[in-house]
Amino acid sequence: MKYAIAVIALLICSPYALAAPEVVSYWNFFTGGDGVRMQQLVQNFNKSHDGIQVNSTTLTWGTPFYTKLHSAVVSGNAPDVVSYHLSHFPIGLEQGDLRPITTEELNKAGLHKNQFLKSLIDKSLADSKAYGQPGRLYGVPLDTHTLVLYYNKDLLRKAGVLGQSGQFKIQGIDQFSKMLKKIKARTDALPIAFASNDGATVWRTWYTLFKQQHGSLEKNGKLYLKDLDSTGLKSLRAIADWSKQGYISHHTSYPAMVALFVSGRAAFMINGDWEVPTLVDGKKKGTVGFDYGIMAFPQLYDNRDTWADSHNLAIPAHKGQPMSPAKLEAVFTFIDYVEEHAITWAAGGHIPAYQPVLNSTEFKQMVPNNEYTPQAARDVVFAPSLPVFGVGSPAYTAVDNFFVPALAGQMTPKAAMAHFRKSLLNASQH
Repeated sequence: MKYAIAVIALLICSPYALAAPEVVSYWNFFTGGDGVRMQQLVQNFNKSHDGIQVNSTTLTWGTPFYTKLHSAVVSGNAPDVVSYHLSHFPIGLEQGDLRPITTEELNKAGLHKNQFLKSLIDKSLADSKAYGQPGRLYGVPLDTHTLVLYYNKDLLRKAGVLGQSGQFKIQGIDQFSKMLKKIKARTDALPIAFASNDGATVWRTWYTLFKQQHGSLEKNGKLYLKDLDSTGLKSLRAIADWSKQGYISHHTSYPAMVALFVSGRAAFMINGDWEVPTLVDGKKKGTVGFDYGIMAFPQLYDNRDTWADSHNLAIPAHKGQPMSPAKLEAVFTFIDYVEEHAITWAAGGHIPAYQPVLNSTEFKQMVPNNEYTPQAARDVVFAPSLPVFGVGSPAYTAVDNFFVPALAGQMTPKAAMAHFRKSLLNASQH
């Protein structure tokens, strides 16, 4: 009895035994396959770290997420760590929403800049330099996610465009358009499942065609609009022509696009690599009843440049209320854990930014990721480092307002481009 009382007294007096864990609030915008895998990472972290508890909150992707985060920063109620798009950094830095991460802090967490894909670090550092914090990062990159081309081998075989090896080549925009025409004529399927009503999908595709023709929207750190009247218009007309010929689906939402392809009613789907688990899981469950493949987005013009973005883990600004050293250490412990275990995240289709995972045997053997990753990782091109671009930006709004109607035949590509140009110019002046 005396021994039991002594033990209880020791536990009560101990500063460690009954200490509450350091609670880290984490906001993200991940749903679907991404959401499942991020939740798995959070749960596994909490199980393996008794002294830290990460509380994860999922908010609506895009403008709603970044608007809520900005309001939280301004009001002094920001979370401790957030998921953040690389393309949104210019807006976030202009608004003062992010806390810089020093090299020393990163190294103390066991992470180093040279462990991450150079393209992501270079883009992040370029943004930081533009906003007066040269040499500092504002986020730790988790992945590169990029546009890829999904294809239904059964339909391509039926159309006579698939080789005996189960492969095919796309050599330029004209050859690809002829292939789409052949698919439409020889099958009862839609050539391309495409989210024509989704501004984000339209932007990613248009920007890819634009960049493959050496188009530029930024020069010397300033908005550059001259290429819109030539290369920009040509790129929009190419997609509008696909729509006019019936090669892409009309008035289609993002979920409808995915459903069209997964159900076997479309030969191709132009989409991001994040739908990989939809196909993988569907095949296992028997809901995907065809043989499929995934390839890096093809070269349709002069080069292979392809739209890409990156999910980062960032620390919001806590103006006047800096994080305690214990809280900051907990945040970096979580970030390090997610990077070290990014193979879980890679199963969602994304390309790991952390090279020890990217170069691991486990990732190199991951199917179907290994079909597109080697080429796609080399082709990535990011949005300009200006606040008018990126997720939740005026450019996305302008695409919704003008490019989407152009694909629906409600506006000529020329008129749509003129309105788009004017919108970007107005947004840059405010």
